[in-house]
Amino acid sequence: MLLRLIAFIVIGFFVPLSAYRVVLDPGHGGRDLIPHTLYGDKFDRRLGTYLDKFREGARHKGVWELEVMHDIAARAKAILDLTQTAEGKEKFRKILAKYGKPLAQEGAGGCVAKDGLCAQSPGIQPIEAFISRPAGYYENYFENRDDVNAPFRLYDYPDQKTGALKPGTISRINALEPELVITLHLTHTEAPSVGGMATVITPGYKTYELAHRYVRGGLGERTAIRGKLAASAWNRWFISDDRYKTFSSFMADAFIYYIGFWCKPDGVSTDFQKFRGYRHNLVQWAYADSDSIVESLYGKKGERYATSLAAFEPKGPFWEREQAEPESWRRERGPEGYGGDNHYAGMEVLRFTRKAFVANGFDSPATAPKILKPYISTWAVPTYVNAVAAFVELAHTTSKRDHLRMAKYRHIYAEGVAVAAYSLLYGLDVREANGFPKGDAIDLARYQNLAGGNYFKRVKKS
Repeated sequence: MLLRLIAFIVIGFFVPLSAYRVVLDPGHGGRDLIPHTLYGDKFDRRLGTYLDKFREGARHKGVWELEVMHDIAARAKAILDLTQTAEGKEKFRKILAKYGKPLAQEGAGGCVAKDGLCAQSPGIQPIEAFISRPAGYYENYFENRDDVNAPFRLYDYPDQKTGALKPGTISRINALEPELVITLHLTHTEAPSVGGMATVITPGYKTYELAHRYVRGGLGERTAIRGKLAASAWNRWFISDDRYKTFSSFMADAFIYYIGFWCKPDGVSTDFQKFRGYRHNLVQWAYADSDSIVESLYGKKGERYATSLAAFEPKGPFWEREQAEPESWRRERGPEGYGGDNHYAGMEVLRFTRKAFVANGFDSPATAPKILKPYISTWAVPTYVNAVAAFVELAHTTSKRDHLRMAKYRHIYAEGVAVAAYSLLYGLDVREANGFPKGDAIDLARYQNLAGGNYFKRVKKS
């Protein structure tokens, strides 16, 4: 309620209580400073130090990821804010007209539904839009000069003067209890000359469980599990360390997911030199364990803080969440065949963005950026929020055409992202194919109507 009151004061009008919430989450923002134990990320309260460096993002020939992504997010928010006033809704309707027609909404006035569409022009539905972080470190330098990464860390961190724990990006997102999060990045990896976009996805417990079975299995079962992963849609696992091949990269990420440590390149042994933290405890939300629980169970076989994956057992609120149906909806199966609603949401953001460059005359279908295979790993935001999480790499700076888009046409990216957000929440009649949007809304009702209460509202720390 306090956040809505603040919104009223800041923007000058009351936002309808029925509005869906979208958090636009531009990546990075800070700097990779040394020592990482003071300026890094993944602060571990038990150890009193940061466990990883700060990821400052890509930069190439004047295009800085931290700045471009925030600019696109701010522009997209401004477009979504149009849905909050009568005058703005008419402007927003004109934007939507480039992409399709709004669908009839149950309870929306001024519209007679027919086959899911409206005989008259349907009402534009409201959306509350937020941005997960401020502009980059150089624009906030004097406010944060003692710790330039303070507003930009993914995980919670201590105030350098008082020691008080402050919420990182993930905790701030969870405090808003959104239905949809759209995380925006770009990358410096190779891409087609026309440019490239890709979703960033992580599986659910069902897939990670293959790793748990692998470390406990004999030779025959391990061979079968390798074959199963290789034949699945998850077979293009992101390789972050050249010593690890595809399957051992999957195992390393599964080790991090389950017990906080990397595995060694053999995919079985714990690497005690590479601890990345119990990440579900590094954020403020309903599923974290206390430090005292970690201490009392640390290293015990058959417990959630065992130090080998073979000895690990999934106990406690976080692991109950991971094995429950909503996380399967978010991260497994789904409209794209795998990756759940998260994958579908990310793909729709890309498809609408691709459409935006065609609709605004910069591209034809032949020159529009290609949608590439997803980046698959144990990514933090799609895992540690309850919202449907679209995580996308909007561009590849190695493509000259993408570089031009990022330098001069950010407003087109923003329009595509904003229209995608509206469509994902309310649906849009687009009637197109061949790499363009589907326009189907996410089935939010199944999350909202769960026994025990709305899943999106069950994330905030009580």
